This record gives sequence, structure tokens and C-alpha cells, in this order.
Amino acid sequence: MRKPLGKKMCSVLLGILLAVLPVIFVSADSGRDVTPPPDPTNYYGTTMHARKDGSYRILLIADTQDTDEPQQLTLDLLNAELDHADVDLIILLGDVIYGPSVGADKAKAEAAIRAIVEPIAEKRIPFLVCFGNHDDEECISKAEQLAIYQNIPGCLNEFPDIPGVGNTCLEICPQGTDEPSILLWAMDSGTYAPEEVGGYGYVTELQNQWFRDGVAEYDANRPVSYVFQHIPVPQVFELVIPAKPFQKGAVCTFGDFGSDWYIEKEGAVREGRFGEAPCPPKEDHGQFQSWKDCGVKAAFFGHDHTNDYIATIDGIDVVATCGLGFYSYGRGDEHGARLLVLHTDRPSEYETQMIFYKDLIDKPLNIFQAPHIGAQFARILFPVIGGAVVLIAAIIVLIVVLVKRAKKRKKAA
Repeated sequence: MRKPLGKKMCSVLLGILLAVLPVIFVSADSGRDVTPPPDPTNYYGTTMHARKDGSYRILLIADTQDTDEPQQLTLDLLNAELDHADVDLIILLGDVIYGPSVGADKAKAEAAIRAIVEPIAEKRIPFLVCFGNHDDEECISKAEQLAIYQNIPGCLNEFPDIPGVGNTCLEICPQGTDEPSILLWAMDSGTYAPEEVGGYGYVTELQNQWFRDGVAEYDANRPVSYVFQHIPVPQVFELVIPAKPFQKGAVCTFGDFGSDWYIEKEGAVREGRFGEAPCPPKEDHGQFQSWKDCGVKAAFFGHDHTNDYIATIDGIDVVATCGLGFYSYGRGDEHGARLLVLHTDRPSEYETQMIFYKDLIDKPLNIFQAPHIGAQFARILFPVIGGAVVLIAAIIVLIVVLVKRAKKRKKAA
């Protein structure tokens, strides 16, 4: 019988294990060239490599937005997307968790994060997270959340000393070279604007300057930039025009029939659609202009769960991604994720498509799972509907009883 190892020997073995694990992760036979998580002091240019054919495949996952005990539908769809897509990178487009559901309980917040991210890590796919407004709402800080992500194998987020958390630039290079042809910019688009302004958050001028400075470092050999964030820019309103309430094809802010109504501007959207009115910040804070100045090819957003439009504004493609999670509202069997394929030999060209629940899972959604309004709202709505039904039934019974009594009194008279 072997003697138990001493504490010192255990420490040595643990140190060796921790040193070897990143190598195992990097060298896994997955068809990808994966670099270890970056030095958090590195502001620009963590390097990734495309496949031999020059392609680089990314899965965009938006608004899983669940609790520390996620909906099984969400997990089933997430795993189906991961199995189907065959990608080199995952970008989480914000609202990974629903902050108010876990609050300041760090253990719950971590459980909610890990429920979504560990299936990605198990497949050894590197990932980036772009924080959303609900991640940061009534929850532990984004800095604390980023520390959780960075403790999960494959997290590539950086933490430069600028506003926001996790702002990151990745270089995508052809195989055999470290000269990037594509830059991926993951931005923290904030939470909510100051009270005097109201509305949703935005990328600040300091972040815009960080972006400009980063692009400028490449001088004449400037790679093509693609931007990823949770909240869209105000310019997306150029794709819609005001409409009358309940006009055919018109949309309002989800769940708010009293809000302004809009309809797609004819010819503005070349693919996908608006399922709800866009919810960008109320004011323009210069981000779109910084994209124009730096030659951004396309920007990708989450936030509006039922939108998956693809359109071009002033030469820049703007692309929305439907929500994946079933805890909050969504588009029924069109919950899903977006596949994006880039090419290092043709950096200004890309292909993208939504991959929906209905494309991957044969099991029809049960109406009692409330696929459109989400489990969060169903828990409130169904008791309200049930209570209303009981109240109406009670009123009917009361009326019948009163009518019968009235008839008896009439006969007795």
C-alpha cells in the first residue's frame, strides 16, 4: 500500500498540472489554432489563426439571459448549436445571465455563467464575452464576472484601462503568418445611460479613442475590422420609419404597446427582419462615426431578442442576432444563434446566417413553455390568467345564484 503524498509533493504535482493544462487545451486536435488566454495588460492584438483554407468560423450567441438554474430548452439549444456549427470562436453578445435573478450572490452568478460557458469550454472552443445591460443589473460587478470567465479555459477577454469591462481586440491571421488581415473588436456597450439622459448604455468616447488608436497602429497595412457588442447604435433607426399602432408589419418595443411604432423602410433590410422596435441609446455618442473613420466592415449586436436584420448604413453592415435563451422573451422556434464565416484571403467578405431551434431540434415547442414570452413572464402571466379565469367563473356563479334567488322571490310574491 502506497504512502500518501506529502503536501509539498502535492503542491509540486499541482503546479505541473496547471502548467500542462494550457498546453493540452492549445494542442487539442480540434482543427483550430488556439492561443492561450491573453495577458490582461495587452491592449491590442491577441493573435488567432484561420484554417488552412483561410476561413474563420464564429458562432454569435446573444441573450441566453437565464438564472443559476437555466431552462433545459436553453441548454438543449445551446448544445445543439455547438454540435452543429463547427466553429473556431464563440462570441457571447451580452446578457449571458439575468442579473436580477441572481443578485449580489456571487455563487449564484458564477453558477449562471458556468451553466452557459462550460459547454463551450468542454468543446475546447475559445470565447469572448461582450457584457450586456442585464449582466450588470442588480448583480455582482462586471469586473467580478470577468474574473469568473477568465477562470474558465478559453476566455480571451482582455481588461484594458478604459471604461467598460472586457473590451478586447483579436487579430485573425492566415495560417503560417502573424500578419493579421482581420481585427475583431469586442466592446462593452454599457448598461444604462445617466438618469438625466435615460435609456440604454453606450460605448464611450474613451472607448472610441482606444478603438481608433488600435486601428491606427497598423498604418497602411490596416486589417479589416468587425465589431461585436450587445446594444446597437442609434443609427439603426435609419432602417425604419414611424408607423401607426398595430399597422400591418409594424413593431413596437417588446411588451410596450404604448411605445412608438415603426415599420421597416422599404429596401433597407436585405435579409432577416425586425420583430420589435430597436432599443439603442437615446443619443449618438460618436461610435458609428469612429467606425466610418476606421473602415469597419460590419457590426453585430444582440439586445433586441426578436430582431435578426442585416442591412447597410453608410457603407457599414449592421447585423442583429436573435436571442437564444428561453427564460426571457424570444421568437418561438426561431430562438437561435448566428454563424459568421470570415476569410483571411478576402477580409472584406463574409457569410452569415441564423441557425434556429427549428433547424436543429425536431421536438415542437409546447405552448405551455411560453416560447414567445419566455418562462420569466409565463410564471407571472399564467397565474394572472388563471386568477382572471377563476374570478370570471366566480362572478358568473354569483350572477346565476342571484338570478335564481330573484326568481324564487318573484314566485313567492
